[in-house]
Amino acid sequence: MFLVDRTGDGTSMLEEEDSDRIEKICPVCEKEASKRCSRCAMVYYCSVEHQQHDWKKHKTTCHPFKICSNEQYGRFLVATRDIKGGEVIIKESPLVHGPAQITGPVCVGCLQGLEENKYKECEHCGWPVCKRSCQDHPAHQAECKFTIARGSKISIQHFYVPHPTYQCLMPLRCLLLAESDPARWDALLRLESHEDERRGSEQWRNDREGVAKLIPRFFKCENKWDEDEILRVVGIVQVNGHEVPLTEPSSVAIYNMASMLEHSCRPNLTKSFTNRGEIMIWAPNPIRRGERLSICYTDVMWTTGNRLEHLQQTKMFRCECERCSDPSEYETHFSALRCSGFQKDGKCKGYLLPVDKDCWTGDWQCLRCSKEVTGAAVGQIQERARMDLEAMQKHREDHCNKYVKHYSKWLAPNHQYLVDVKISLSQVIGGNNPEAIKKIPYDKLMNKIKICQDLIALFEKICPAEARAFGATRFELHAALAELGRRSTESNSSAAAAVQLEDSLHNAEECTRMLLHEPSVLMESKICAQARVNAQTLKTLLGIKE
Repeated sequence: MFLVDRTGDGTSMLEEEDSDRIEKICPVCEKEASKRCSRCAMVYYCSVEHQQHDWKKHKTTCHPFKICSNEQYGRFLVATRDIKGGEVIIKESPLVHGPAQITGPVCVGCLQGLEENKYKECEHCGWPVCKRSCQDHPAHQAECKFTIARGSKISIQHFYVPHPTYQCLMPLRCLLLAESDPARWDALLRLESHEDERRGSEQWRNDREGVAKLIPRFFKCENKWDEDEILRVVGIVQVNGHEVPLTEPSSVAIYNMASMLEHSCRPNLTKSFTNRGEIMIWAPNPIRRGERLSICYTDVMWTTGNRLEHLQQTKMFRCECERCSDPSEYETHFSALRCSGFQKDGKCKGYLLPVDKDCWTGDWQCLRCSKEVTGAAVGQIQERARMDLEAMQKHREDHCNKYVKHYSKWLAPNHQYLVDVKISLSQVIGGNNPEAIKKIPYDKLMNKIKICQDLIALFEKICPAEARAFGATRFELHAALAELGRRSTESNSSAAAAVQLEDSLHNAEECTRMLLHEPSVLMESKICAQARVNAQTLKTLLGIKE
């Protein structure tokens, strides 16, 4: 293999590798070439000089994947080379960025939430802003001019959630791209809307009344767009929109390349955002050449039934990924209930799962004793557990322990709701301040370690790319192991202390790796920074030199 070091101007390395499927012609001189761009593995050059000459043009399409398509999945991405763990696959600015459809009033510039009677109005159109400079934000300019054209300023009198006027703002920003930025408009129209599947649904009817009919009437532009055009754009927003957690409340953005990633409930990629709202798609773990690239359109930390329902309602398809096709979810029983909770003697150790894996609202059956339980009885337990989870104070250790003890009678040990509480427990045990962990009893410290280890083992099975969950849990495990090592040192168990501190260091470094791309406005970024400092301290204690 022939390798050329990466050059200082950002061009990718070259490698010499045989391929019968890619034309080996240098795009600069059109002569036969043998050195392949190692970043995308799709273009050949005859020399480093020609690669550098072509970089300005090539860098816009230089990705470690290719775009494929078929009738079943539409467009999707396939790795064109082996991808390393930690590698960023996509980093792009949004085609359009705006407030969520269900939101109270937010600043139309920075998209931060507003308090009633504590905001300003754009001097030109009346849309609310948090400070005067936000009225000049580029994202607001098209709608500002469009609002002025209606003949009167907007006046937000009430702070309803959802606010009826704000329901139309993101679709309006999309529609206005046709004139303000035709290239982005064309890219937007190439995205899936699932309009045929959405038509006639309750959501579609609400969108028709609250958006498609409101925009022409409110902005006095009855002849500019018809209902179908507006509803198509609404569908594109709902199907392709990414929740951007940089503000409170979160905003929504649509990205071109990221929208081509297919869905999986056990994806091999994860996403984050820069402080500027760019999306970053990266691989927490290695990916082999030829593998399809995926993210999760729903929440990987939900049960199969909840994921399927959410995807059907919001993305208009039924998931048939490997995880959803396996009711046991890789033998973790993340969605299962205990059979013993539905028996008088409570002796059966089996787990209940749906009789029909395609119908999670139907009857369930024990995998061990074959006892069947009605869907209504299962639903009753699930709903009660959900409501109690929402009502509990997760920051209180005693409340978490009480919930786990009570619902362990019905829920499998790895069930979504118990895992949710265990994540809280991993953080509240000795987590009030840096000194608190030094004061907790030994048995609590060991319980914290076990909870973290069990969670990490679960994540590795059902969601190995869920970087935030891994990062936060790795930090808690790192802190607990560091404290255990400190206590071992004080008790003169130096050999045990060394092992514990090395394990703590490993978890601190893994935390840093998993949270490296988190934006500074999020708590995960602060956890990452602390883990990096702690790792350096541990290296000093262990005598490890950089």
